[in-house]
Amino acid sequence: MTLDELLEQFKAKKIAPNYLFRGTERYLHQEAIRQLRKAALDESSWMFNWMEYSVASQGLASVIATAVEYPMFGDRRVVIAREFEKASEDELVLLKDYLKNPQPTTTLVFQAEDLDKRRSFSTALLKGCVVVDLNPLKDREAVDWISNYLHRHKYQMAGATAGLLVGLAGTDLFTLGNELEKLMSNLGRPGLIPPQDVEALVARAREHSNFELGDAIIARETKTLMRLLARQLSDRAEPIMLLAIVARTFRQMLIAKELMQQKVPADEIAKEAGIPPFRITDFLTKVRRWDRDKIAFAVGKMAEVDNAMKNSLGKPSLQLEYLLCEVMN
Repeated sequence: MTLDELLEQFKAKKIAPNYLFRGTERYLHQEAIRQLRKAALDESSWMFNWMEYSVASQGLASVIATAVEYPMFGDRRVVIAREFEKASEDELVLLKDYLKNPQPTTTLVFQAEDLDKRRSFSTALLKGCVVVDLNPLKDREAVDWISNYLHRHKYQMAGATAGLLVGLAGTDLFTLGNELEKLMSNLGRPGLIPPQDVEALVARAREHSNFELGDAIIARETKTLMRLLARQLSDRAEPIMLLAIVARTFRQMLIAKELMQQKVPADEIAKEAGIPPFRITDFLTKVRRWDRDKIAFAVGKMAEVDNAMKNSLGKPSLQLEYLLCEVMN
């Protein structure tokens, strides 16, 4: 099911007891959650009937215990469960029992970027939940999304101009939304946004964002990382500055990895590693896929290359490229 199909069901007052929201587009996840709250809960009492859990730190038993409770001052309760990738076999039994006989006044949502389909826990979710796919849009879909976004605010943009915007900013919807707000503010009143405004005001977010450089590392997207690096170097970014971004990313990963092994809650990891709270769930999910020794090795190599750059031992850009090829393989 797509987000649009989900919203049509909400309009028809059809709300399922169990959902699986999966995909990597954060904006669509946020919109799905926002629309669920709007459809399922009264605005005056939603805070009594809305609970969010990390299964990794709080356990599935806590999630189910809340799900079976009756709502307070309303007709429905919503429970959101995240970070369930390493749920135990005992928790699997608990999950299956609940999915077979869910509490009719509760909507339980499992939220994740992806599922390991080899695991029985994933199979149970796929069978027992309404699955909503929330993946990044293709370029053509992003152009349509831009048109709809602007239409709601009484602005317009030609299809070719929207394509230019996607080419510069990419298809991440948070990024596109920010750029559109900037373009509308610049125009000052509802109307047609011209291509020259896009060219003048929109940063090359797809290729030029330091955040994307770090995100590509965490996600182990080596091709994307090397493409971003080449672009930044061609735009005369200093290799030593780029090395600092890369090193900081690996240090954050190492801190998070070690704290996760100690079963420290996600919000505390966010503080220690310097990760914004709204990004921590996605960050930890990806860091779990890295081996701790591999991260530690990368941190050590960063120090070596930093010393080599500062002592002019070779061409800095080549040193950085070789370093990333080594630590990402």
